[in-house]
Amino acid sequence: MRVLPRVLAALAVAASSTVLPATAHAGATTATAVNRSSATAVDHYWTPERLDAARPAPVPALGRSTRAAAVGEPRFVHATPPAGPHTLASEWVTNGRLVFTNPGVGDFICTANVVSANNRDVIATARHCVVDIATGKVFQNFRFAPAYNRGSAPYGWWTWRSAGWRIDDTGPGGDNAFIVLNRGGNANAHVQDVVGGSGIGFNWATNGYAHAIGLPGSVDYAVWCEGQPYDGPSGGVQIRNCVGLSGGASGGSFIVNYQADGSAVQTASYFGSWGDAYFAYYRDVAWQVYNGAQNA
Repeated sequence: MRVLPRVLAALAVAASSTVLPATAHAGATTATAVNRSSATAVDHYWTPERLDAARPAPVPALGRSTRAAAVGEPRFVHATPPAGPHTLASEWVTNGRLVFTNPGVGDFICTANVVSANNRDVIATARHCVVDIATGKVFQNFRFAPAYNRGSAPYGWWTWRSAGWRIDDTGPGGDNAFIVLNRGGNANAHVQDVVGGSGIGFNWATNGYAHAIGLPGSVDYAVWCEGQPYDGPSGGVQIRNCVGLSGGASGGSFIVNYQADGSAVQTASYFGSWGDAYFAYYRDVAWQVYNGAQNA
């Protein structure tokens, strides 16, 4: 699916009181936005009442892409353990609750996962949890709690400093985004130093047995499903009988090589249901977004 001219135009001018205009040049495949609100202001915004009232982010309308997915050389970044004398990174700890504001609409919840990165500050999520791709409207007040469970944030909350996403494919298969966090949490530290980071892979084969993890709003804690994926429409992958990943699980991690030794690798992010559970697979353009985020 080609990027509509009005999308690129909107990305060039999208602005709000707390987000610098999104950056995307003509012919670009990715876009970015920078937060200019203080961490204190974002933390103060999220009162207990607002957190309780936030609802699952709506999933965009489905549409098939007419463009072939750009597939390049396989890339791999290994999982990273937390700093200090801790166990290896666990998917049940690195995955957590992402909250944000859609200005003029309301407060919403998604899922995100800490992935290994040079700056130790990157979380992976779904694009529709970051921006309205149809209009270029960037969301605000991003805040993330790893290992979140029914209102409990055992490691604290992190606010954001920038975000990046794909604009080359506006369909479900392009629903990839990465957010760069400020230092934060209970110890004012890099999130990766506190909980570790999942491995991440791009352009991997799509047929590896997988586990999917997300935090649906219906239960407000992490749930999982597993299965043999198959290639879905618009360049994504799907898992049959993936029960439980309902609203709020968007952005959750699709994990291959799910092992207790910390070698699990995220190769896609959860979009929503397309009959079966649908995941936006990480290919070349997702690598571009991630690489920009990990060096921000």
